[in-house]
Amino acid sequence: MPNQLANKLARLVIPLALLVPGLVLVAYAGLWPQGRWGDEYFAFYVYRLAGALGEWIRLWQWSPRPVSELLIFFYWQAVRAAGLPLVAPALAAAWAILGIGLLAAAQPWAKPGRAARGALVLTLPAIFLLGAPVSELFYWPFGALAYLPALAAASYATLVLAGPGLRDPANWIALSAVLSLGAASVEVGVFFALCTAPGLLVAASNGSGASRRLRITASLVPLLAALMLLMMLLHGRVAAGAEMFGSPARYHHIGLSLWLAAGQFTIEFLRPESGSIVASVCVKLLVFFGTQTCLALAWPAAPARGPILAVLIGLAATAFLSIAGAYYNFGTLCCERHAAYRQALFILMVIAAAGLWRPGRAGVWGPVLLALAVLVYLPPRIPALRTEYGLAHLRGAAWKAIFRSGRQPGAAPLDYPIAPNGPLFHYQIFPPGFYQLAQHPPSNATGPMLFFGKDSMRARVMTP
Repeated sequence: MPNQLANKLARLVIPLALLVPGLVLVAYAGLWPQGRWGDEYFAFYVYRLAGALGEWIRLWQWSPRPVSELLIFFYWQAVRAAGLPLVAPALAAAWAILGIGLLAAAQPWAKPGRAARGALVLTLPAIFLLGAPVSELFYWPFGALAYLPALAAASYATLVLAGPGLRDPANWIALSAVLSLGAASVEVGVFFALCTAPGLLVAASNGSGASRRLRITASLVPLLAALMLLMMLLHGRVAAGAEMFGSPARYHHIGLSLWLAAGQFTIEFLRPESGSIVASVCVKLLVFFGTQTCLALAWPAAPARGPILAVLIGLAATAFLSIAGAYYNFGTLCCERHAAYRQALFILMVIAAAGLWRPGRAGVWGPVLLALAVLVYLPPRIPALRTEYGLAHLRGAAWKAIFRSGRQPGAAPLDYPIAPNGPLFHYQIFPPGFYQLAQHPPSNATGPMLFFGKDSMRARVMTP
């Protein structure tokens, strides 16, 4: 009788539990039009001058990210055709890539446990948004189109290995392709493929026959792709030595970078930036136990632990290397998008750890526990979201003014109103003032003038 009562209560509560992360995602998606540009100005100017050749030069000499560079080049083509920034469509596409990765990992939806699968698919991105800064990772097209495909790859790998596992050759091939695509998107994707593939290779070596050869090959492909991209990065962008803006004592010092990364990794895992350690620990515990129940409901048969350990090591190593790599290449931590990405990786680590054990008796409250994790992070963000929505009209006016001024013929200075900052978004990438190309201003201030073909620019701060 108590079990029947619990099941009836669950049927009433679980839809509400799914509604909580769903509403969070809708609220954040409504902010897409308020995204910003940064590197887009200069990169799109180069594309206009050199076309596909400019993309090729950037790919080989500076940014060995073939997948994300191609996405950004397509974005430029759309911007050129429309004559508009198209921030919202670009962000929608980047978010959709993350959503596709989650949906693909949680299928098939025709089988039991649909509520549990839905809870995982909705809760993960909701916590990604609530538990870290969002401006660069989720609302800057250049950042989103590079990092979210890699985050989709990490999310897919984590859910597949912790959930159904690698039960047939097709699963191994799909995982291999996803890891390779993530590596070809951004450096943290390279780290993830490089650090996950060796553990997968060990797991693939068990058994014999043609299936074993296929598994080994599937594990080697992302490993080799990641190694190639890493070598291109080290002999290109890193070797150029053009990005040191921190302490020279840390710059290109491997031992010191690793030592500093160890402490920073521990701090960030326990407490997100400007967050509460109590809230962080509570969220991780709720995610752990909620995920255990959801995995048991959706995929009752426990998968092999070897691949789960491989992805858990890969996630932890990626977060660690993103910190060590920043100290090594920049001499300091960089950047907000990396900090936000690491918080997402920490949640995925909890998901992977939860997949190592299936509870002896699966309850029905997994979606509720995951919804509670969302609710722990939600209260401070409600006033922040309200403020951001209140600034939407000013930011929309800023976009219109910039493009209206930029399209005006003649030598008049570009009018560049800097949209007001809010609790979640920041827009000032260069100080207000009067800039002239002839005076060689900083590159971030040069970009808008080059993009619009202007010799000067007057940047002013908009006030609410």
